[in-house]
This record gives sequence, structure tokens and C-alpha cells, in this order.
Amino acid sequence: MTPLADIWYHGSAMTRTARSLPPSYAQFGEDRILHRYLPDGCGIYVEVGGNDGVTASNTLFFEQLGRRCVVVEPIPGLAARIRRGRTCTVIEAAVDECDGEAEFLIATGGNTLSTLNNRNRVRSRIDEHSGDIESVRVVTRTLDSILCEVGAGEIDLISIDVEGNELSVLRGLTLWHWKPRVLILEDNSFGRDAAVQQHLAARGYVRFRITGVNHWYCHADDRRLNTALRRAFSCAYALLVRAYAAISGRGRARREQERDNKKEERA
Repeated sequence: MTPLADIWYHGSAMTRTARSLPPSYAQFGEDRILHRYLPDGCGIYVEVGGNDGVTASNTLFFEQLGRRCVVVEPIPGLAARIRRGRTCTVIEAAVDECDGEAEFLIATGGNTLSTLNNRNRVRSRIDEHSGDIESVRVVTRTLDSILCEVGAGEIDLISIDVEGNELSVLRGLTLWHWKPRVLILEDNSFGRDAAVQQHLAARGYVRFRITGVNHWYCHADDRRLNTALRRAFSCAYALLVRAYAAISGRGRARREQERDNKKEERA
């Protein structure tokens, strides 16, 4: 069966475009999906929690399209790897609600679980997946200060994957000033923790999609993006309706054939 996301490339011209794009690096195909929403994006792409810059990256795809990207990663070895392998701006810091210093938990053998969040639930998750934990002091920066430093103008994407510290990152971001088109945030609470959604809703941002553990938000007043979303869903819905009609039609034809066969047997 064709994935629903792929239906939005329906049509020969769009299919040719899809085949010429870079590969997807994101965990659940978020990069290609976002490109379908904003194919002509001209803003920057910001990734908080960059890991090695390739694995599950939501920005490398756009960098390969020539877009400007900023990746923030607090672990020195990983930040160095990003600098060697990519052309993006790399900020070596942990993002939090204020500038300063803080304890950072490094999951040795499992860097994607490293975090500023010191809650027992996060520590238990690190223990479960990777074993050893190393605690180090790191410089913390707010997203506001980072965006000022890089001279951010229009922002197409802010992707935040910080293993439970998402709300603190958002508290250091003045949304009304920067107005990012799309926010993608990881939620490993499986919807049990509504604090992030409530924080964003109070600032006009609504959740419009979920891919795996990643929740997508855009501003309710973003007419251009909302129009693109409505068109995408309308296209997908129309194709699903046609598929259902085709399946129902085959089922109806099969039932009619079975009735005719039974009549012939009785005769």
C-alpha cells in the first residue's frame, strides 16, 4: 500500500521532482514531508539536538537543497563531527531557558538519549537503553540568544529533540518575535505530558501532525501553510475515497457473482 505521505506527490510532475530530491535522513521522513508543505521555503532550518548531524537529522536534507541550516549540539565530539561533515552553522551548547551552565547527562553508547533533563523518568530511560551515564557541566544558551547570534530572519523550521527538556527550550524562545513556520518536537511521553502543547497553544501554535514520536506545530494564523495542509489532506482524502470505492466495487461485484453462481447451482 502507498504510504499516505507519498500520496501527496500524486501526479507525474511532482513524482519527477520527488525522484530528484536528496534522500531522507529524518527518523520518520519528516524532512521530505516538510518539503511537501514548503517546497519553496526561503527561511533557515534550526535543529536543537543535532547528534552526529546525519542520524535522524531533520535538517541535512534541506542543507543538501542549498538551504541555510543551524545545528545545536552540546557534546564536543559530536559537534566536531558535524563541522567535519556538514556546511551548516554549528553551535556547541545545550539549549535551555536561560544562559549559563548546567549539568548535562551523557548516555555513553547512546548519545541520542543525552539530555539536560535530570528527572528520574529520563534517567531510567537512559539506564534502560544505554547503561552508563556521564554527568558533565556544559554551557547553556537560550534559543533567543542563538538566533540573535546567527542573524536569523525568516525561520521555516525549528526542530527540537532534547530528551524531555523541550519545555525549557521553548521557554527560552520568544515565539511572537521569531515566528517559526513549523516546530517539530519529540514527545516520548506518548501524550501523557501536555505541558508543551499547552505552552504552544497559549502562543497561537496548534498541533497539526504527528509522525512517530514527533509532534508538528504551526501558527493558527499561517494562512499559506494552512492552505497547503488543507490541499494535502483534501488530495489524500480524495484518493482514499476513490480507493475505498474501488475496493467496495470489487466486493460488490464478487458478491453479485456469488449470488449468480448459487442461482445456477439451484437451477
